[in-house]
Amino acid sequence: MTNTSTQARLDQLASQWNEAEIPRPSLDRWLTQFEADDQSIALRLLECIEMHSWARLLRECRLLHQRLCRDLAGDGFDVTSFRDIDITRAFVCKSGDLIAYAYRKANRLPVTCFRSMDALLANPPANQDRRALVVLDDYIGTGSQFLFHFLARQPAHLQLLQRYAKVRLGAIVVHDDARQKWKLLQHRCFRDVMALEEQELACIDFSGERERLIAALSQLNWSDCGLLAAQKDFPVTAHPGLSPEERLALQHFLRKQQQKEGSGTTEFLLGHHSFFYGAPNALARVLLPLFKRVEDFTAYDSSTLVGLPAAIIDYDIDNPQAVSYLR
Repeated sequence: MTNTSTQARLDQLASQWNEAEIPRPSLDRWLTQFEADDQSIALRLLECIEMHSWARLLRECRLLHQRLCRDLAGDGFDVTSFRDIDITRAFVCKSGDLIAYAYRKANRLPVTCFRSMDALLANPPANQDRRALVVLDDYIGTGSQFLFHFLARQPAHLQLLQRYAKVRLGAIVVHDDARQKWKLLQHRCFRDVMALEEQELACIDFSGERERLIAALSQLNWSDCGLLAAQKDFPVTAHPGLSPEERLALQHFLRKQQQKEGSGTTEFLLGHHSFFYGAPNALARVLLPLFKRVEDFTAYDSSTLVGLPAAIIDYDIDNPQAVSYLR
């Protein structure tokens, strides 16, 4: 066997085993949908996107774990055997399941450290126990799903979190929008948080349940609740790699695309992070046909979906129309 033949076969295996999440033809089809004058800035937009591959995700799970351990160790918790720390994820049938698995594998943690919300609700910590709870997620954009769908509208979840001495929401990526709201929560400015939600999303109106949600959120001691991340997100138009001229051109391009397609869900965040298994809704809608996103809400109690601001997104570059809608 010649060395050239061996290398060619190894190259073929490497390509076969590391298939691109987004094939090159898809990139070509996405770019050529735009007018010739827009293709340069559209390509610049793609160059600003941070893609989290499986290998990168594992590295970031380790980084997140280091930060969580440093934080919890400072509060006296056992970050060696985790005898007083429970790890879970907020939502089933979502990427939180994948992140919990990746987090466990990346950090070589025993499965006994991880418990589902159902298991925690069935066997909550005793009142005299001093325990910490870590809730994992991949991406937090506005934080509204956690705050309102997971907590404020779920009394059982609120009661469970109250039993923990410390709660940490840990994510691979957190957008600056969520960080701003978390700071307001630390100062118990619940009305300001809700006002921001209503300003950002025209479909959100808390008027019918404002006082009830505020009363629910006020049950937690937010000074004991922390938000940690491996990476931060911010509007792609503020990307440091863009020149002032490119920044203006990108803003114009995105406005034009939004006028064509209409406003989306949390795309106003204009995030620039995507994952190999799908993209957060925080990406500009024009990117979603390329960075596929499938969200299955059918597993949830429909009462928890009040105010959810969108159709289920199921985009494909060859079929860019949403195929199913949340009713």
